[in-house]
Formats: sequence, structure tokens, C-alpha cells
Amino acid sequence: MANKLKLSTEHSRQLEFLSGRLGLRRNIICRLAIGRSLIEPASVSKYKPKDSSGTEFNRYTLTGDLDDIYKALIIQHEKKRMDDEEFFVKYLRNHIERGIGILYEEYQKINSPIDFIVGLVEVNSFS
Repeated sequence: MANKLKLSTEHSRQLEFLSGRLGLRRNIICRLAIGRSLIEPASVSKYKPKDSSGTEFNRYTLTGDLDDIYKALIIQHEKKRMDDEEFFVKYLRNHIERGIGILYEEYQKINSPIDFIVGLVEVNSFS
């Protein structure tokens, strides 16, 4: 069972930016990113990360006691059976990276931590 994953350099930079601006820990931003990515209807199966030279996370830091819930949500979204390795190393990572990219772009448009957080709780407010 895979217990660590590394993000790309670009998404690690975006993660650090969001963490600093929002005053939230990186693992919390990653959890928000997963949720934001799951809103998008397209699969992340064809997403190819540019590198694996960025921030490294332990599995428990990302999913905590809710690992099975994250796996179920991703399986449902992807409409595909997957083993544990594929879930964590490929799909969870890809959802985190896509979500960070989306959150970063959305923050750039708003540039206000308060308005950004409020927008996260309003369904489709950034669309």
C-alpha cells in the first residue's frame, strides 16, 4: 500500500501561495482541492503530472481517518474500479493537482481571502 505521494513543482508552488494567503495548512488546502476537483465532471485519468519534484505528503496527512470515504468519492467520480495503489498514487494525486490549479486560478481572480473562502461554500460560485 502506497503511503506517500509527491506533487509537481508547479502545483507545490501554487499550494504554498494559497496556504500563505489563506492562512491554512497545506493538507487542508489539498482536501479543499480534492473537493473542488470532484465538482468537475471530467475524469483525471488522462492527466499527466509534469514532474514529482514538489511537496511530499504522507497518506494519513491527506486523508486521515476518512481514507475510505475519499476512495469511495473518487471511485464514484471516475466510474471505475481501482486498487488501492492506483487510487492513491494516480487518482488522488491527480485530483489534488487539478484542484490546486483550479483553486489557484480562482484565487487570482478574486484576490481576497475572505471572498474566496465564502465562494468555496457557495456551490458553483466561481463558474
